[in-house]
Amino acid sequence: MEVFYMKNIAIVTDSSVSFTKEQIKERQLYVVPLTIIYGDQELFDQVNISTEQVRNILLNDELLSTSQPNIGTLIDIFNEIKEKQYDHIFILPLSHHLSGTFNSFKQAIEQVDLNNYTLIETETLVGPVQRAVDLILKLNKEGKSIQEIIFSLNRLFNHTESYVLPKTLKQLKASGRISKSAATMASLLKIKPVLKLENKGTTIEKFATARTENKAMMTIVKDLIKNDITPKTHVLNLLHSEAESEIHTLLNLIEQEIGSFEYNISSLPAVLTVHAGVGTIVLQYTIK
Repeated sequence: MEVFYMKNIAIVTDSSVSFTKEQIKERQLYVVPLTIIYGDQELFDQVNISTEQVRNILLNDELLSTSQPNIGTLIDIFNEIKEKQYDHIFILPLSHHLSGTFNSFKQAIEQVDLNNYTLIETETLVGPVQRAVDLILKLNKEGKSIQEIIFSLNRLFNHTESYVLPKTLKQLKASGRISKSAATMASLLKIKPVLKLENKGTTIEKFATARTENKAMMTIVKDLIKNDITPKTHVLNLLHSEAESEIHTLLNLIEQEIGSFEYNISSLPAVLTVHAGVGTIVLQYTIK
């Protein structure tokens, strides 16, 4: 008879996961800081620059950009993990379609000659990755095998999408995520764009446009209905940068049209705020 036991595992992700320091400590995670460029300074996300500082810099109309993790930092973290001889290591970087982080992780793993690990292509960020971390911990506690955990992770990441509703297109234009002409036209016409990162999507694309924020939110709600997203089958992850009231407006619309979901609200990670701007809200769904 096969005996199941809880393994001594490590979970590695990057700072786009947007867990608080308390949540990171509680889950005993290894979180690799992404790099934020401010003038001629390279700053480490959540180490020597906070999400609040990022918001303040952007509100002051100063420029920021982002970069993948420092390879030396990654190598140091993976060497530390290797020395602790974990039974298995789960590694969950943000989507390689949105950042070079995945390839940086892969390069550091090879240099350290790490083994007994699973490098997951999440193809998303933030909420679904938070859910994946908690799923790993839950299934490991239940004594599930590594293969069973990987199967469950792939199922989760195969059933998730993200909607992005920026307050303005200013940061998307500055970061090159949208052309200057398109941003100018949208501003002149007073159009609210709704962006979407589809399941296994390679980029965040324009999904819809609307004249008002309420109508933009309703396009999201209608798409949830179209894709059979219900409280019985899915959970919601909501992110915002200084836009908590807008998040609750969206939640109320969803509850009126579909029903009451299990949900979690988090701050928009600093690196996403750099690209999408202050005032942005994001809705993500994941399968239960």
